[in-house]
Amino acid sequence: MQNRRVFLGTAGATLLSVPKISIAQRSVARKLRLVVVANRYHEADGLMAAVCNQMARNPYLSVPYSVDWPRVPSDPPTDSQKPRCLIDVFKTASNKAPLATMEIWCIDDLANTKADSGAKALAMENITNYGSAPDGVVAFGTAGYPGATSFDGCASIGGTIFIHNAANDAAGVHGNWSWEDHMALLVPSKTPALFFSSVSANQTVLNAMSTEMISPKNDPSPVLELIIAADAVGISSVNIPANAQYCDIDTIAISQTKAADAANITSVETTHGVIRSMWPDAPFIYVTAIPNRVCHFLDEARNNYVQEFSSAHNAGVALKYVMPFFVSAIA
Repeated sequence: MQNRRVFLGTAGATLLSVPKISIAQRSVARKLRLVVVANRYHEADGLMAAVCNQMARNPYLSVPYSVDWPRVPSDPPTDSQKPRCLIDVFKTASNKAPLATMEIWCIDDLANTKADSGAKALAMENITNYGSAPDGVVAFGTAGYPGATSFDGCASIGGTIFIHNAANDAAGVHGNWSWEDHMALLVPSKTPALFFSSVSANQTVLNAMSTEMISPKNDPSPVLELIIAADAVGISSVNIPANAQYCDIDTIAISQTKAADAANITSVETTHGVIRSMWPDAPFIYVTAIPNRVCHFLDEARNNYVQEFSSAHNAGVALKYVMPFFVSAIA
């Protein structure tokens, strides 16, 4: 696990220093398409609150446009063919030439999947059909963090995914979704290691994130921070039987992931791996909000607006600051 950082930044520390992007670095003279996919409504709402807020803007990002939010949950969903908003990523804070356009999507906006992994994959075909093949993909959501120490309110970023098939972990009706040749394996990201090292080394950006993060109500982390590492692993348990105990599922998944030689697990949830499977050739990262420790969802986060919103907002803060680094790394 990565050592915790103690942040010393002030509330005004919002300056960025992103690696310079040379036009010669880009293989084609076009804007990159970046797809950000959140799983649930409340996760996407926290993200939107962070990127749409006018008090703390990232000068490397445009004001969101083509905004279609808030959205009222409905069955079937309305406006399922378009993202919640578009945001341009600029070359520099002063040069407003857009290098990439980021699309914010939410699976709950696309279909009522009833938590079925296969239905989520089918719903995300709307994202594929919206434009050209994505040049970069970000999975966004909430997850438990393993271990007894609380990181509640922090955000984690990694690239490697482990997909655990939970179909046989408990009795009950379950789905049968599978990503052929990728189940129960560490699936590395195609995102260059430069992305992770550049963010980790930029104390100004890390301080800026910390000053904008909101402390959750239950068992908050003493230091709100971004946990990011090139070797970070996110676990996604799929095909979970109805009425199964998530603590049991997560415990089994963590054990299997460690057996696959994962040393730095920073996210345990259900959907990042399904998102990863949709565009396997694109550079990928997950940006995870941490509202609770693994096996403590019921007592720390369940149906708790303050806990869930603050955590999703904090991950949204992390995302808005790291996207210029992501573009720089994949351009």
